[in-house]
Amino acid sequence: MATKTSKTLKKAASKEAVKIKVSYPAKYTAQAIVKYIAEKHAVPRAKAQEIIDDVFDVINAGVIKGQRVPVGKFGKLFIKVKPATKERLGRNPLTGEEITIPAKKATKVPKFTFSKSYKEIALKATIK
Repeated sequence: MATKTSKTLKKAASKEAVKIKVSYPAKYTAQAIVKYIAEKHAVPRAKAQEIIDDVFDVINAGVIKGQRVPVGKFGKLFIKVKPATKERLGRNPLTGEEITIPAKKATKVPKFTFSKSYKEIALKATIK
């Protein structure tokens, strides 16, 4: 009797594992991506939107905490500190007049580094 229930469970699991074949969207907008995810995983669009928003919220939280956050096979997202610059002399390119360029404070800027494998894939991309 135990083997019948395990076979039934295996069949049910295999049915869930089969994903619906859905073609990629023609235009890659936020709504088109949500629609694609919803159709592929047979969930309502609202649920697909919620899942996508949750993924980006987790990525954002990690970056804000100062961590390098992996984003799938694409690469890593992080915050980099841009160092402060001193006041210096410069020249107006139109008039040739000397001007003083003010000092800038150190700032934090978001950065993204692509993975090596994604860079290799990008070389094969078709550009319109």
